Order: sequence, then C-alpha cells, then structure tokens
Amino acid sequence: MRIGILGPLEVRGSDGAPITIGGGGPRALLVRLALAKGRVVSPATLCADLWPEAPPADPTATLQSLVARLRRALDADTGVGRAAIGSRPTGYLLDLPPDAVDAWEFERLVGAAGSADPARAAVLLREALALWRGEPPFDGPRLAELRLTAVEDLADTGATGLVPELTGLCAAHPLRERAHVRLVRALCAEGRQAEALRVHERIRRALADELGSDPGQELREAHLAALRAEAAPSGGNVPARWTSFVGRESDLEQVGSRLRDNRLVTLTGPGGVGKTRLALEVAARLPVEAWVVELGAVTDPDRVVPAVLALLGRPSVGVLPEPGPADAVDRLLEIVANRRMVLVLDNCEHLVDTVAVLVDRLLSRTAALRVLATSREPLGLTGEALHPVSTLDSAARVALFADRACAVRPGFTVTPDVERVCRELDGLPLAIELAAARLRSMTPGQLAERIGDRFRLLDRGDRTAAARHRTLRAVVDWSWDLLADDERALLAGLSVFAGGATADAVRDARTDDDPLDLLSALVDKSLVVVAEHDGEVRYGLLATVREYAAEKLGPATAAVRDRHAECFATWAETAEPEVRGHDQRRWLARLDRERGNLDAALDHALATGRVDLALRLFTARLWPWFVRGARREAVDRAVAVLRAAGPVAPAGLEDAHVLCRLANGEYEPSADDGDALTRIAHPALFAAWTFGAWMPDDPLRYATSMADRFSGNPDPWLKAFGHLMHGIVAAEMTPGGTPSAERHLRSALTGFDRAGDRWGRTFACYELSVVLDNRGDAPGAVAALDDARASSAVLGGDDALLGPVMLLTTSARLRARAGLHDDTELDLAREIAERTGAAALARVLHARADVARHRGDWAAADRWLDESWAVVRAIDPADDLQPTPHFVVLLHSTAAHVRAHLGRAEEARDRHRVALELAAAVLDGPLRALVVENAAQWCLDQGFPEQAAAALGAASALRGVEDTLDPDVLALRARCVEALGEDGYREASERGRVEPVALAAIGSR
Repeated sequence: MRIGILGPLEVRGSDGAPITIGGGGPRALLVRLALAKGRVVSPATLCADLWPEAPPADPTATLQSLVARLRRALDADTGVGRAAIGSRPTGYLLDLPPDAVDAWEFERLVGAAGSADPARAAVLLREALALWRGEPPFDGPRLAELRLTAVEDLADTGATGLVPELTGLCAAHPLRERAHVRLVRALCAEGRQAEALRVHERIRRALADELGSDPGQELREAHLAALRAEAAPSGGNVPARWTSFVGRESDLEQVGSRLRDNRLVTLTGPGGVGKTRLALEVAARLPVEAWVVELGAVTDPDRVVPAVLALLGRPSVGVLPEPGPADAVDRLLEIVANRRMVLVLDNCEHLVDTVAVLVDRLLSRTAALRVLATSREPLGLTGEALHPVSTLDSAARVALFADRACAVRPGFTVTPDVERVCRELDGLPLAIELAAARLRSMTPGQLAERIGDRFRLLDRGDRTAAARHRTLRAVVDWSWDLLADDERALLAGLSVFAGGATADAVRDARTDDDPLDLLSALVDKSLVVVAEHDGEVRYGLLATVREYAAEKLGPATAAVRDRHAECFATWAETAEPEVRGHDQRRWLARLDRERGNLDAALDHALATGRVDLALRLFTARLWPWFVRGARREAVDRAVAVLRAAGPVAPAGLEDAHVLCRLANGEYEPSADDGDALTRIAHPALFAAWTFGAWMPDDPLRYATSMADRFSGNPDPWLKAFGHLMHGIVAAEMTPGGTPSAERHLRSALTGFDRAGDRWGRTFACYELSVVLDNRGDAPGAVAALDDARASSAVLGGDDALLGPVMLLTTSARLRARAGLHDDTELDLAREIAERTGAAALARVLHARADVARHRGDWAAADRWLDESWAVVRAIDPADDLQPTPHFVVLLHSTAAHVRAHLGRAEEARDRHRVALELAAAVLDGPLRALVVENAAQWCLDQGFPEQAAAALGAASALRGVEDTLDPDVLALRARCVEALGEDGYREASERGRVEPVALAAIGSR
C-alpha cells in the first residue's frame, strides 16, 4: 500500500490501483495517523486533533466508527487491507513499512542528503522533492518549511534548472534571504545577470522597508558576483514564432531540464507529432545561443558536416569549398570550441548513422557544446538522453484545433464533431492543423463524416513546409520509405490487430518466426508504440499509421485476418478457464486489453461466413462477459452469431449453438437440442440462461437440477458454483429456504476461497447478506456485503459484477437499517446510474427513499419515491434494460408503507393490494415476506390485528425464519400479542402459515 499526503490525499493498493477513501472523517484520520510516522496516537490526541473546536457528543464512539469505516475502505487492498490501521492498548497507528507514506520517505531522503557528497545529495533531494504533488492536507507549515529548505539545499549542490522553483519560493517568502541568494546565483549560472540584479534590488528594498536592515553577507557576495559576471553569449538563428504554441508546457520544462543535465538530448516520436516545433520552442527559450540545422533536405550523408559548417562558418575561419570529411569536421570543431551554445539538429532519422558519428566527435572534443536532436529513432549514443514526444492529450488537441480553426473560420466554437475529429487523428498536431485548415471549405460536421478517409481529406498543407510535412500521407510515406522490406511486411501485418498485441500474439497470427527484433526496430523508428501492463508488453499502432499500413497489406489482408481470427479464438478458449481461479484478476485484465482483437476476430468470422469460428469465439467469451456484467454486449453478439449460423448447428458445435440461442433473448427449445440443457456442465450455461429471456415451465425445478449438476461435479470450482446456485434457489426462489440457503452459501464461499475466485466470493457474500438480512440480522448483512464489496473492488469496482449500482444501493439500505447513515455510497451509485440507464437510476432513487425512511424523514422518502416512479414511467418499453418485476413490487410496497405513515391510509391500502397481487407471481420468498409484513403494519394500524397476525405468520413461513432479529417485525409482533393475547396471536399466526392468505383482501372487513 502507498499513501500520499504531500498534496491531495492519495491511496493506492499493493497493485498500484487507487483506493477511494470516502468521507472527510476517515480521510482526516488517515492523514493524522500518517503524520505520526508509525507511532501510536492515543484516542484523546486523535479526538483533539480531528475535532479541535466542535467535538461530537461521544468522541470516542465516533472515533471508533471512523476507524471501522477507514478499515473497510482499505480492505480494497487484499494484500494489506484493514491491518494497515493497527490497534494498540494505548491507541492507533499506521502500521506500514517506512517507504509506504510519501512524507516519511521525503524526510528520510532529506536527512540522508545532509550527510552525502554534493552529487549524491542532489540526487536524493531531487527524489525527495519529486514526491510533492501540491499542498499537504494537514500539518502544512512544518512540511512546507522542510520542502523550502530542501530546495535551497539542492541549489547548494550545484544542481541546475532551479530558477522557476526558486522564483516561486522567493515570491512566497519575500524576506527570506537564503532563498534569494540561491535565486541570484542560479540566474547568474544561466547568464541572466540583469534578472539577478533585479532580484537583489527587490529584496534589498524589502529588507529596508519591512525590517529596517541591510542584506546579509551571503546576499552581498551574491550581488557582487552578479555585477562582475560577463554578459551571456548572444547569437543563433532560431526563427521567431508567429503561431501559438499549444499543449506542450510540460514537455518544454522537461526537455529544458534534460538539456541542462545532459549534453545530448534527442526528441523522438512519429512523424507529425511536433518534434521540430518543440525543439525550436526550447531553443528560443535558452539563455545561450542556439543554432538550428535543418537536415531534412540533406539526402547525401557526406553533406551533413558541410551543411552544419555552412551555417556556423565565420569569416575569420573561412569555409573552403568542398572540404574533405576530416577537414570539415576539424573546421567545425574549431568553430564551436569554447563556445557556450546549443546545436539543434532537426530531422536526423534518414541520416542517423552519419549524424551519430558527427555528434560523438563534437561532444567528445568540446566542453561547452550541447546538442538537441530530433529524429524518429534515437541516435544510439552512450549518454544520449531520450525524450519521446507523445501525441497531445484530449484537452490540448482540442485547444490546438480551436486555435488554428479560429484563424480560418471566425466565430468558430468547439462541438462534439470537433472532439471526434481530434480523437480520430490520435492527437497528432500536424494532422489536427491540417484538419482545422479544412474548415475554410467545410463544416465541423462534414469534416467528422469524412475523417475515416483521412489521407484523402488531409491532402493540403502549408505551401512553405517541407514536402514530407505538407500532407498526412507524405508524413507517413517518409517513414515507410526508410524501412527495410521485412520491417514493412511486419508493419503491414500489424494493421489487423486492434488495440495492440503481445509479441507472442504477433508471432502466432503472422508467422512462426520471432518478431521481437523487428518490433523493436519499428519501436525505435516511432512507428510502433509500446505499453506495459502487469509485466506484459504490448505493441500497437496509432490509428493513422494503422490505416496506412492496412493499405500496404493489400491482397494479403484476407489470409492475415484469417490467421488473426484463428489465433484469438484459440487464445480466448485458453483464457476462459483462467477466469475461474487465483489468476482471475490478471486474466480479466488481459481479456479487457484484447477486447479489440477479439471483437475484430469475431467480426471477421461473421463477415467471411466462418460460423464455426464465430461460435467458438462467442462461447469462449460468454462467461467473461457474465463476470463483467456485460449483458447487452453478450446478447447483441448472440443475435449476430445466430443470424449467421442459422437454425442448424455445425457438426461438433451443437452445445455452443444451444448456448448462443439461449443467450440471444428469443430461445425456443428444439428437438435437435437433445439433452443439451440438462447435460452441459459449464457455467456458461448459467450465463446464457441469465442473459436470455427464456423461462422453463418449472424454473425452480430447472434451476435446482442445474445446481445439482454443478455441485456433483468433481471440479472444486464447479462444486462451489453448484452450492452458490443452490443458495440462490433456496434464498430467492424457495419459500422458507433460508436455513438451506445459508448452508449452501457458506459452502460456496469456502470453495471459491480455495479456488481463489473473487467473482464467486463477491456473489456468495452478496447472497449471504440477503439471507442474513432475511433473518433480520442487519449488522451481519452489512458485514457480508462489505466482504462482497472488498472482493468486487479487486476485480474492478462495485458497478461491474452484480449489475449496475446493486452493491451500492443494497449497502446503503442495509447500513441505514443498522443505524449507519452515510450518503457517500448513494452519491456514487447515482453517478454510475446516470451513465448506465433509467432502470438503475430508479433503483438508486428508491434506495434514497428507504434510507430517508430509516432516518425518520418520511416526507423526504415520499419525494424520492415520486422521483423513482417518474423515472420508471418514462422508460421506453423498447429499452432492453427494464425494471425487474422484483423491483416494481418493492417500489409499490415501500410507497404504501411510507404513505400509510404520512396518514394517507386509502392510498396506502391501494398500493399494498397492488404490491401483494404482483408479489404472488414472484418466486422470491423474502421479497414476498417483506410485502406481507408491510401490509401487516397497515392492517394493525387500521384496526385489523387478526389479519396482521396471519400476515406475520405467512411472512415467517415465506422467510423460513422462526426467530427473526428484525426489530421492526418484533415490534409489530408485540403489538399483535398485546391486541390478541398470546393464544390469539399464535392461532392467527398459525392460520397464516398453513392457509393461503387472501393477499388482495387484506384490510377488508
């Protein structure tokens, strides 16, 4: 676990994933414990620090609640979790290693720097200062002073590049002499003596005006050194900028810093990414003379040195016509010797060997010269510092487009079409500028419609630009022409991969040869991009390069796509069983990363009539889709595959065909199915049944039979899955099944834990929370649900596994029943629901009403219910994400209960009757019991104690729980006993257990 307090609070798990700490209280507690640096902090001290002015009524109890909430949040990190918050007899501590908190690491590094030599101290102090991300949320003054001193100490080591940092510190501390001394020295070191003298004058006046004192000895000496320094060198040929420079401020700072610390810096990146523009901008801001040598037009390697000589030659030296290579280099060395300057060598990729030799000679025989090169591949010299120039981020790319578009289209405003164009163009600055120029003759909408044909669309550029930069195609042509034949073949083949691929996948889909060397060469030439995830390296193409490479693939496209589809069908079949086990998270992540390739493979199989391949790909992805909660994607794919396959299954794929039909939402049993539905022992059968709308004649019997088939399997995971199914059937489909459900669910939980399956653990814990809630054990249900959420977080969050917002809304309602009120979960649930759909939003609004009811705010509960009903009524009947019958019943029953409490008895009675009638068609015993209990409350309030007692008996039978722990039901039972006596209550209750209750007639005389 890693905790950051040097800036906004940031918590990351052992795997690097962010952990959300909800609520100000737990966040403040975590920061306070972090500041204690592993020491125990007493409860009294914590309470005093957390609530210095207005402590709660019971600070100790509130502190304990904060500790519990913080531990629950940290449970998302299974490697450390709640153990990070240690408890001792004298208080609490943050029980983590010394490098787990950035503030601890910062102080350790600063301390170590104090006893190190200057070079080592500079490294340690830079590492320490890099830990800061902003203002700390707690104990700001002490930590800020340590940071200020560290910057000053870093300046004392002789480190460069500190002028911006020191300038900010001096502005914040206008009377701090030590910081001003370091700023004066740093400015002089960069040749900015005039600025240094102004800094000295400013603090001299401030000291005199504010303190009535003169500068100290150290500041006077720095002032004298500035006066004696020679003027900075002048000259150079950097062209003046006449268009705005957008989106590269971070790059400017990083390249400037690297150039101060290294004598050779090379900007690499694909064509059109802005390497030249960035290099010119850096050069224009340098405090020394900078000379730019454009090598793009130089085609003969022997002309490289003369080209540089022609630019830098001086009359006192003379430049002889056509000097020999050795003479030319010697003359160039004579020219640059002892000159403090930066040589910018632009567009080196086609002359990389020659340029490398020249740079090596220049740097090895001069002391003050520095070189800034731009190239689509590195020069390959020892000591070369690389700065890959990436494409623009989403904000910068739109800003660049807007800036250039305003010049050609007055009154231009950004629209979604513009954002789409920038996204399609990979954030390549040149492509964006070419696209913006097209607004002279078309609208953003027309541009977006045509952007798929980018090479034809972006065929006009700046007339003064080099030929290779005038069109988008010319940019990529330049790189393509520099490739060897085998590199071109591989690049073209890579175009079939969507979203990149591993080297193994490239090998399997293309050829038996190991492609790693060629991939590395293409990476060096900025045509292939690399990303690493969990130790797995992936190689991909920018969309522009991919489209170009696809053109070059030509007639070989079909054969390469065939191999690609076969490769990923096999890979999907290998990955599917791995999703059920200890490596579940890693394989789910790999499936997520390969989604583009898997989709492309399935699309190709469908387009080419490879029904067998399409069925294999579909069934291999069916269970992962279920684990991810991707119902809509699974159903849409099932429809497409069945459209291609037709009603008859290919030989050997009969079971796959049945699963596909079952998942598509329109399944009808066929005589050709044989015994597939009773034979298939794979969880994909359960997934397909869940995704589809088919319901057998006896769903309870069918579900039980399926559960028996799984639980009787020798495979440990399938056995656990069978117990899970039995638990669901008993809990939600079998009246009185609570005891059996709990036994099966605990067996499932044990089995999934042994298998290392987080999805199974999440599902089993969730269902167990339902069973415990059915018993009335709200605290136990909350604990089980917290366990489910901790497991869910490991796999990607609360909104992924059990349907949108299900865990969050259930958690909020259970916590409210247990007396724990916190709107954080419902706020998050609403954010998710608004992205997901109306049915999910209705569920969140209902949960709001339920929480408000438990708080005693019945008017607010009524308002939330009205909002929920409005959302339900507005849902389009054609939407495939409709509210479930279960939820509609719950909504009616809750509305009846709330309106009865508000004195609207007739409305409440009507709602109770509707809820009871609808519940009769639902198999969920606990839900039907809740509806009957709510109706019993109304009966008792309206003077019908016998009907209330009978209803309570019926509810008890439906739940299968004799001794409920639910305080509301216990209170209701006590009122019935008071009205009827023990014998009368027992008689009415038993009658409700054994005789069908006329549900719709409850409340009638």
